[in-house]
Amino acid sequence: MRIVDLTVEIYDGLQSHPAHPRTVVMDYVTHAFSAPRYNLPCKGFASKLLIMSDHGGTHVDAPFHFFANMATIEATPTEQLIGDAVVIDAADWVGDDGVTDKLLKKITFEQGIEIKDNDIVLIRTWKGPWGGDGFHEANGLALSGAQWLLDKGIKALGTDISILEKDNYDMGRPVHLYVLGKGIPIIENLVNLEKIDKKRFFFIGLPLKIKGASGSPIRAVGIMEF
Repeated sequence: MRIVDLTVEIYDGLQSHPAHPRTVVMDYVTHAFSAPRYNLPCKGFASKLLIMSDHGGTHVDAPFHFFANMATIEATPTEQLIGDAVVIDAADWVGDDGVTDKLLKKITFEQGIEIKDNDIVLIRTWKGPWGGDGFHEANGLALSGAQWLLDKGIKALGTDISILEKDNYDMGRPVHLYVLGKGIPIIENLVNLEKIDKKRFFFIGLPLKIKGASGSPIRAVGIMEF
């Protein structure tokens, strides 16, 4: 089996987006502290306390993120986040208009990408290191691009930047409202999309089953070969 890990490493101090809190990872029990409770050869156990946003690291947005009357993450069907996937690499093409429908048509034609019903589509728009200078200002998906993709019948939509929108500062959030309003989960903060070397592959990005949450961190992987 050949797998590409598409997940940001979670660490103490990680901040995935300026609007979300930093992640806290701290010792809860150390080996040294717990060792006196045990008999050799056991030398104790360790565990960590995690405090983080439900949108920390590589994560998926549930419709509830922007719609109070729609599904929270535990009600999001797991089958929407497992399945056949394609990467659309727009990193050399995206401009001030974001990834528009016209740009998607051009890229998919030139890259020989076919988007099928029930595909998971992942869009690369950032060429630098994750979280590097300018990362949170990177242009994402335009509304016309989202409409074009959903018209293809996709079941999930992901990106390598911290927010799917064309403009991080557009507080109307038109792309989020359109995509989540159709019940399509949004995956953000993917990494290593440039390492996907097949036109089609198998994607897994399952959320934690957190009751009432608006999203969840995921371990996202692309399976190139079984």
